Amino acid sequence: MPRSIRTVRSLAACAAAFAMAACETKQACKINGDGTITAELAFPTGDRSTSAVLVRQCSPGEVQVGREAEYVIEVENLTRGDLQNVSVNLENMSNMRYVSATPAPVEGPNGHVSWILPELPAKGMRTIRLRAVPTGAGTASSCLTASYANMLCASTSVVSPALSLEKEASPGACTSCDEISLTYVVRNSGTGTAQDVVVRDTLPAGLRTADGRTAIELKAGDLESGKERRFTVAAKAERSGTYASAASASSATGATATSDMAETVVRQPALAFSCDANNRVFVGRDLDYRLTVRNVGQCDAADTVLKAAIPNGARFVSADGNGKLEGSNVVWDLSTLPAGRAQTVRMNIRPSGVGAAKVRASASAQCVSAVDTECSTEVSGVPAILLEVIDMVDPIEVGHDVTFSVVVTNQGSSQDSNVKVAATLPPSLQFVSGTGATAVSGSGQTVTIAPVASLAPGARAEWKVVAKAKSAADARSRWELSSDQFRSAISETESTTLYQQQ
Repeated sequence: MPRSIRTVRSLAACAAAFAMAACETKQACKINGDGTITAELAFPTGDRSTSAVLVRQCSPGEVQVGREAEYVIEVENLTRGDLQNVSVNLENMSNMRYVSATPAPVEGPNGHVSWILPELPAKGMRTIRLRAVPTGAGTASSCLTASYANMLCASTSVVSPALSLEKEASPGACTSCDEISLTYVVRNSGTGTAQDVVVRDTLPAGLRTADGRTAIELKAGDLESGKERRFTVAAKAERSGTYASAASASSATGATATSDMAETVVRQPALAFSCDANNRVFVGRDLDYRLTVRNVGQCDAADTVLKAAIPNGARFVSADGNGKLEGSNVVWDLSTLPAGRAQTVRMNIRPSGVGAAKVRASASAQCVSAVDTECSTEVSGVPAILLEVIDMVDPIEVGHDVTFSVVVTNQGSSQDSNVKVAATLPPSLQFVSGTGATAVSGSGQTVTIAPVASLAPGARAEWKVVAKAKSAADARSRWELSSDQFRSAISETESTTLYQQQ
């Protein structure tokens, strides 16, 4: 065939090969150097600058009747954005029979074939390879159309914040001074953000925070999914006992949570204190005092200290248990006294005189109420009474008076009381008068001295008793002393020589 005739036939084939709207729209078409024909069209305007999809078909320039040939269709996204649901439709085939395609098309009624591309990336291209057989000599043509259906989709995240809350408390405390640690952990276990999360706890009666509050409010703010906030609050108990409460958490978005009950047991040491001593000792002997402290509480008493005051006028001698004299007190540092245990300490003092030697003592421990005790020993003296009777002049002439000096001295260490002196004169002497510490009375040979109510150690009482010599004689007067401490009389005999002048 002459070349000019072949070219015309090829141009005619190009014009028929690619069309839109019954193949009447203008499109670009060219004959390549290898004899293939390329036709392209931009949809929807036909202008690349204002269109979204470019469809290009490359066909063989010449085929034989009955022989299968390949047609290449290229679909290109001209935009900077992705296209969805791009549809390439084979509207009709003239003098051709469809055989197959890659990818496989959707085949409809009346031999309608289309390819659906769910998504075509920006500036991307997809290739379709079509195989067909010419059914007769002449011109074979196919017409393609293209369309797309972009979707504008808006999505909203649907979230469900959920709170969980854990509360932990120190398992126990040994005194009400011990700090109790309360720990709260609030967590967003759901999705989305839990806004303005607040943890609240109303403490049981007798339990307060370190700053004195009974209600706790902790602001956790906004919690993203999976995030948590931890809080620690210091509290103290007013007394021993069991304290338990549950905390709650809530958010502005409506999420809530409640913790399990958290329990703390507060125990308390307690001291019992006693003092023991001899009821009575004689002056000059050391006094022994025994102090016993017991922990009758539920836990150990730390820093246990005993303190005993030395009685006025007494002198410290010794103490066991590392007791030390500090000023006018004896102090024992017992360190920790376990619950249920007791400890006894002793001290010795030396009194300076008679009377009650009273010891006042106290026991204290860390965060434990101090307890006091006291005991006393009666310090008794030993009275020792000396009775002295002396005639002031000896011998005495009959008819004259003789004066007796009567002296009572307490030489002991204790006072004596109700001290009485009486005398019996011999017949050769007769009572005349008497003066002294107390009244003196008498009649004939009987002399009575009024009692001395009290005679302190070292004190003395004196009297002068006058008697008249009646006849010559070795006159022996008998003097007797008695008191509350000496119920058996103390006797003294004084001999006086009475003479008659010749």
